[in-house]
Amino acid sequence: MRERLLGICSAGVLLLTTACDGSEEGAAPAERPSRPSATQTSAGATGATQDHNRSDLEFAREMVAHHAQAEVVAELALERASDPEVKDLAERIKAAQSPEKKQIMDLLLMWGEDVEVTGSGGGHDHSHLMSEEAFQQLHQARSAEFDELWLRSMIEHHENAVELAEAQLRDGSDSLAKLFAQTIVDRQRAEVTEMTALLQR
Repeated sequence: MRERLLGICSAGVLLLTTACDGSEEGAAPAERPSRPSATQTSAGATGATQDHNRSDLEFAREMVAHHAQAEVVAELALERASDPEVKDLAERIKAAQSPEKKQIMDLLLMWGEDVEVTGSGGGHDHSHLMSEEAFQQLHQARSAEFDELWLRSMIEHHENAVELAEAQLRDGSDSLAKLFAQTIVDRQRAEVTEMTALLQR
């Protein structure tokens, strides 16, 4: 199953890289981290296995929730944005994050873990998710006001995703999870650059 997932992920990285118009020119492609040793993986927190540690698990579950929220916010832009470029970006964000979310869920299943989407309860840290207040503001905004608010909200949302992914690259042990994390960092940083440029027009 790991080989199947790695093949899916590699194909996904290629598609996402070529589809992202805002990627920084000359950026080096992400390298697949080497497989950690048994000694390294056994050093994880309680609940770790030889394949993944607590950081891997928290990253995967948080990112599933984060991507699910991004899909909802992208759908809102497809319905309400007045700027064609904002709509185009929203469509690309949704197209990238939907399959990526499924791949991360498959990774959780491969680890034998529950696919537990972080919600409003359960004592989870929700600081990386968009607040209910921000959602309400988006729902109430119209036309150019909506476009600006959506861009600012999505920039913050993407920056939070990059923070989660960088923590995974630093603290995680599973090489496939690290590959997902690097893909997220590369793509969403590029999209933040694109959204910032749209705000500055």
